[in-house]
Amino acid sequence: MAAEQILMNVSPGETRIALMEKGRLSGLVVFRQGDESVVGNIYLGRVSAVLDGLQAAFVECGLERAGFLSLADLRPLGGQSKERNHRDKIADHVSEGDQILVQVLRDPEENKGAKLTARVTLTGRDLVFAPGQSGVTLSRRISDESERKRLSHLIEKAVPEGVKGAFVVRVAAQEAEAEDLENEVKVMIKRSIDLEEAQKKAAAPACLLRELEAPFSILREFGGINLESVQVDDKNLYKKLCDFAADGMEDLVDLISFYDEKEALFDSQGIEELIDAVLSPVVPLKSGGNIIISETPALTAIDVNTGSNTNGGREQNTLLTNQEAAEEIANQIQIRNLSGLLVIDFVTMRKRENQGKVFQSLKAFLADDPIRPHVVGFTKLGLLEMTRRRKGPSLSEIFSEQGLGFMKSAKTIGFGVLRGVLKEVTLASKSNFTIFAAPDLIDILEGDLAEIVKEIEINLGIKLKLKKEPNNRLDSFYIKPSK
Repeated sequence: MAAEQILMNVSPGETRIALMEKGRLSGLVVFRQGDESVVGNIYLGRVSAVLDGLQAAFVECGLERAGFLSLADLRPLGGQSKERNHRDKIADHVSEGDQILVQVLRDPEENKGAKLTARVTLTGRDLVFAPGQSGVTLSRRISDESERKRLSHLIEKAVPEGVKGAFVVRVAAQEAEAEDLENEVKVMIKRSIDLEEAQKKAAAPACLLRELEAPFSILREFGGINLESVQVDDKNLYKKLCDFAADGMEDLVDLISFYDEKEALFDSQGIEELIDAVLSPVVPLKSGGNIIISETPALTAIDVNTGSNTNGGREQNTLLTNQEAAEEIANQIQIRNLSGLLVIDFVTMRKRENQGKVFQSLKAFLADDPIRPHVVGFTKLGLLEMTRRRKGPSLSEIFSEQGLGFMKSAKTIGFGVLRGVLKEVTLASKSNFTIFAAPDLIDILEGDLAEIVKEIEINLGIKLKLKKEPNNRLDSFYIKPSK
């Protein structure tokens, strides 16, 4: 996944970040007040239980629930032969009451604690540093052989003797100046030393290092050679991003601009319509066919339907439709953040060699996915299976409620109402307003979003009245100035 444009929309209680590539939405990140992620945070935890049956341990990190640490995420890399042959047990590595340094791989969800790893890494703009390991590896997406040699040589030369740690060169490092890479090596090593010192002074459970908030991690993640512009519609965040970029990413400062127009940023760029399209289960294909995406707790099913194209023979048309669908499916998987088991029902092809072509096409289109999905292949029933590691909720989980499918939840619509209030304030200056909406929507504004509503009133110096309209649909509301 890459980004040529990054658009950041800040509204009460919610920040949305759209990633654009070649005029298309390539990613959407949403984070809401009260739903902050802990992925990437590093903790000094205490082992509260060792489970021989599961070959895992529970680790108290100071979160609401103990985190889950599997043997695979605890086992050191390059250990003894018995470890490489997976004959070791969880009890060979930890005991109840032990203090252990862990990093969060996946946020807690429902009744599950966070998924943890003992293989801690520190992420920078161009490099990832793994303390305690060794070697230099490069992203597979750096394809130019001469550039790979240049980067590998630079990093090996920049690492001081005696430093124990492995460096991974990220794709963003392409064309980076030698001086910048050398400076980042020094910064990463210092961060590792600081982490080690913090660990010595801390008492478990304790958070030793917090991951960057989404706007800053997005800028770090996508601030490579392809980035052309970053637009931000909040002055406070704009200043923070400029300061952040000035400290080690100076070339990005001039790309960041403050959007200060009357028309909302996402409206001006057509992002709202693109978001609605992403929430639809049906995705049209240029050939006239479509794909239908059905998310369930167990798996995501994707069905490909052929179009009306009649040029050429049936088998050739089917192959072209499936290859077109493969590209769009790869795009939708990343935009929607689909994960777990995915089963794709392509249009049936008679020739096995054509199945192979579709399989290779899908793998190629997924090659730039940073999560690196595993495409298993076609089953005997002609279904293609693949898996993708979970990294946060899918867009439908964020925007919808369980059981509603792709319908926006009352909370999501509530955030839309509050964005609507901001629009009205820009048009009517400092006026009070009454929000007329369905009872369930008013309940959300008076309940889960009550603090945010109060924050708007204080910051804008206005008063918001909430009035229930029993005949209104959940997604139907209107805002009127009032006394």
